Amino acid sequence: MYNMWDLVGRYIPLIKCMKLESRKGLMIAVLARYLLIPAFYFTAKYADQGWMIFLTSFLGLTNGYLTVCVLTSAPKGYKGPEQNALGNILVLYLMGGIFVGVTCDWLWLIGKGW
Repeated sequence: MYNMWDLVGRYIPLIKCMKLESRKGLMIAVLARYLLIPAFYFTAKYADQGWMIFLTSFLGLTNGYLTVCVLTSAPKGYKGPEQNALGNILVLYLMGGIFVGVTCDWLWLIGKGW
């Protein structure tokens, strides 16, 4: 569900009226995703599987949407070399985040007898 909604979220900004380009709006949307941490905790502890599927889908949708919006909106307002450097830095941090996420995902295997 996460990967499917991530893919859908990456195509939503193609609709011009739905693309978020305001830096302030993007920052608020990115920081608002931190509210998903307690939502996942309480869903895992007290709710049904359907709510967990919903939260995972919502996380994937916002991940795809905000990734495209940030990576396309951030370089605007800079000239050629600065745009290139900023794009490289954004991709570097994106790849670093994916690497850290994958590495941390394997931490639960430590001590399991593998």
